[in-house]
Amino acid sequence: MSVTFAPSPARLSDEPTLTLEIAYAQGIAIRKPERGSTLGDFIIRDFREPPPRIEGDLQILQQIYTLEPTRAGKFVIDPISIAFTDNQAAGSDKEHTIETEPITVEVAAAVAQESPSLDQLRAAAEPLPLPPASSTARWWIAALAALALLAAGARWWLLRRKRLLSASLPTPAELANSELRRLRESDLATRDVKQFYVELTAIVRRYIERTKGIRAPEQTTQEFLLEISRRKDFPAEQSRRLKSFLEAADLVKFAAHQPREEDIEESFRRARAFADCADREEVVA
Repeated sequence: MSVTFAPSPARLSDEPTLTLEIAYAQGIAIRKPERGSTLGDFIIRDFREPPPRIEGDLQILQQIYTLEPTRAGKFVIDPISIAFTDNQAAGSDKEHTIETEPITVEVAAAVAQESPSLDQLRAAAEPLPLPPASSTARWWIAALAALALLAAGARWWLLRRKRLLSASLPTPAELANSELRRLRESDLATRDVKQFYVELTAIVRRYIERTKGIRAPEQTTQEFLLEISRRKDFPAEQSRRLKSFLEAADLVKFAAHQPREEDIEESFRRARAFADCADREEVVA
């Protein structure tokens, strides 16, 4: 378990990030630290929790806090406690606690430039003669006309570029279909079934983020399901199917469940159907 703070030192105008990384083996159940609105002398402006990743026999979980300093100086961020239960050991119902090391961080105030001295001021320059009034007027008219043409050209170019971009951007369903096709072609399910399910659920979560505005990739399964249960744009039947899909995937990712080949195919079919790609089955298959 480690904690990092960046940038260091930070300035009052920065929004530094504190990253808590927890690495644990299969069979270890962890209880994440509770989040508040502040962290020591910092205000918590944002919180993200990317999907866990697998490295060998370990599962890596990250919690990323975006902070706002309240004043300049040196601060000590107190240890962060993590509770865990070893389900593989005897007496597995006993909960243990570990803590990170306290870290010292520094927030610097913006350093003002040295104030100029009056001795550095130059004497006033001689006034410049103005051109004849008629010449000045013609120059200003020509300059304004050139600026108007330039502005009109820039506006036309921006509108044309916007139309071209909107026409060429793939839809969320097309993006999900492309990601599912690449996942199928990678044959990851036969090489690393846990990582296959991590990628499969991430595709569905990204599709939901693009279509519903939910920050699905940064939430745990339970947090995500709780949020969609409060939304009117998720019908009850759709929410039920999504809950079944995500919880089945979690059994493989976190509970060492070994799915059968037909279970893997069914999970893939559900992801494709939920991402609105079922009408293009011949493209994915």
